[in-house]
Amino acid sequence: MRKIVGVFIALIASLAIVQSANAEITSVFNGKLPCTTQPSGVRTCSGPGGNPSDAVAVNKAVENTVESWDGTPIDINVAFPDATEFGPGPYPMAMYFHGFGGGKEGFNGDLKRFTDKGMAAFSMTERGFKFSCGRKEAIDTLEAADKNCEDGFIHLMDTRYEVRDAQYFAGILADEGLIQPKKIGTVGASYGGGKSMALGALRNRMMMPNGDLAPWKSPAGKDMEIAVAAPIVPWTDFAYALVPNGTTLDYTTASPYGKKFGVMKAAIINMLFGAGDNFSGDNGAVKPTWDIVGWRDMMSAGESYESPTAHLMLDEMTKHHSSYYIDNSIAPAPMIIAEGFTDDLFPVDEAVRFYNTAKTDHPDSTVGLLFADIGHPRAPIAGDNAQGRPADQEMGFEIVDEWFSHYLLGLGTKPVEGIKIKTQVCPYTEPSGGPYDATSWAALAPGEIRLSDPKSRVIEASGGDQGVASKFTTIFDGCTQIPEVREKGIVEYDFPTTPAGGYTLAGSPTVIADIAVENGAESQVAARLLEINEGQERIVARGVYRPDKSGRQVFQLHGNGYRFEPGTKARIQLLPRDGGLSESGMAMSYVRPSNDQKDVTIGNVEVRLPVMESPGKLNGLVKAPLKKALPKGSKLMKDFASIGGVALDGAPRAAAKATVKGKKLKVKLSCKTVNLCRSAKLSIKGAKKKGPIKTAVVAKGSGIKVPSA
Repeated sequence: MRKIVGVFIALIASLAIVQSANAEITSVFNGKLPCTTQPSGVRTCSGPGGNPSDAVAVNKAVENTVESWDGTPIDINVAFPDATEFGPGPYPMAMYFHGFGGGKEGFNGDLKRFTDKGMAAFSMTERGFKFSCGRKEAIDTLEAADKNCEDGFIHLMDTRYEVRDAQYFAGILADEGLIQPKKIGTVGASYGGGKSMALGALRNRMMMPNGDLAPWKSPAGKDMEIAVAAPIVPWTDFAYALVPNGTTLDYTTASPYGKKFGVMKAAIINMLFGAGDNFSGDNGAVKPTWDIVGWRDMMSAGESYESPTAHLMLDEMTKHHSSYYIDNSIAPAPMIIAEGFTDDLFPVDEAVRFYNTAKTDHPDSTVGLLFADIGHPRAPIAGDNAQGRPADQEMGFEIVDEWFSHYLLGLGTKPVEGIKIKTQVCPYTEPSGGPYDATSWAALAPGEIRLSDPKSRVIEASGGDQGVASKFTTIFDGCTQIPEVREKGIVEYDFPTTPAGGYTLAGSPTVIADIAVENGAESQVAARLLEINEGQERIVARGVYRPDKSGRQVFQLHGNGYRFEPGTKARIQLLPRDGGLSESGMAMSYVRPSNDQKDVTIGNVEVRLPVMESPGKLNGLVKAPLKKALPKGSKLMKDFASIGGVALDGAPRAAAKATVKGKKLKVKLSCKTVNLCRSAKLSIKGAKKKGPIKTAVVAKGSGIKVPSA
């Protein structure tokens, strides 16, 4: 009898939910947020918004913020489509998340794109910003009304807090019968892009305060799931994005951060830091796990980074703030990741890193890549101070619409994943090149242009021109040109003048070299790929690397899509820093100069530029790509299988067993897998004859040098 009663009660409850979905929506979140039907028929439910210094808006914050899972009040906007056109619901829902320093999206902006298509739309102001316990005026009013802002500070997009906030609110809307619990899409830019990455990687799980993963359930126990994600200019490894160490390679299956603390991206971190409203310690005791102010101060002080604070920061950033390190025992939600070619904060390797591991561990997962001239500086400033070319941005929105329409509404065919790019073109008055499509990042560049230099050179600790570094800082756009300067104390290599027809860089420039430095963990090698054109120079790609003390090493510059026109020239620069030495110069540097920079010796250098042109083009200048250099322990991404991989050391290896004929011992060595054949010692063991063995050495083949015995 009890079982029958239980079924009857469940039936009544389900009918109540259906009725709430069919009735006029007057409020959401258990009556916490009032809703209004607009003349368009769209139902809008709004938290306070507005200016936190406005007394009316501040008072509204007390009434209309919604408590999250731990009681923190959050400012939210939710909208539902016109019921007369799209029915009473429940609806699929699109969640839109803002960038660092921003706030929830308004109803007539990006949310309208979704309600116009029949989706519910959700946006929230993240913890520590504006009315979500951000501005002091809002905090004072909220706390006076017994709202709990103790944990309302910026957690820097912690998977356990900001990401879980969104999951909790979506669960309530599902329990209220307003949205479909497994038809949820997530999109956001920058800070919101990182959140969308985490939601997509979690898919149907949530991270608890202790870091454990649990099934994503609504408060009432419904199974929840992300159906599609569209992260825009996100990070995937927050530590690498803020303090890169140069270990990420775009052709390996995995690119974990490793143990070397990297080099601070000074200018852009300092600019973003000023946009934060409420950090840990601003309105209460500092909580070391989220001591963002302390972390920034530690990074700004520079090397050595052997302090407990530095280790805590790297540990936290990788475990709780980065989608790349979320347990990937399940495939991520279908996702399209968009990055900017001229983005110095979250460059394209952030997306490629996640793609490579996801597609390696889950070959059938759906992960697409979209690269264009969008994102953070050095992307161009477009209308309303948005970063990027308007046409490239609009292409991105159209692709998001395509993916959301298919996965949330069931419209159209499955979107093609692969990769789509639009190349950087200067000046910005000209449209971007493309779009160009390929099945993968590897397939985008069938050819390679390369140079080599066996000589040993020195990157002097005091080398470089500070005036050049200041003009090429992150705050200038990617088309910035300055007069060509031959900087002293650096190492640079020129590619041949671009012949008729030109070529298009499409990927990450790679540097392979013998490197030696007294203190690799505290020195750096900054790298720039320049375009030299009629006495002017422009940055096409850049990167930074923490070298090992010695050995054969490989690192890459951030990838770009860039057209080198006939008559121009590509130049690689290797420098001791990419920023100024003064206090103000350090603050505005692309990367902070090292405190104890030493001379770096570099030799047997190979530089490889991946290009869209096929091998043999440009009178043979374009070659077939050489095998990828694989550091110890790394594995080749399957997309590069047709190119192949080779051990990084570059030493000649025995091509076959030694053969003996009469008094002659023949050993064949091969260096065909690398561009430069390094010196090697050949040992002959096992001779039974007593006394000295007379030998004569003959070497055949280009690039092979064997000293006489």
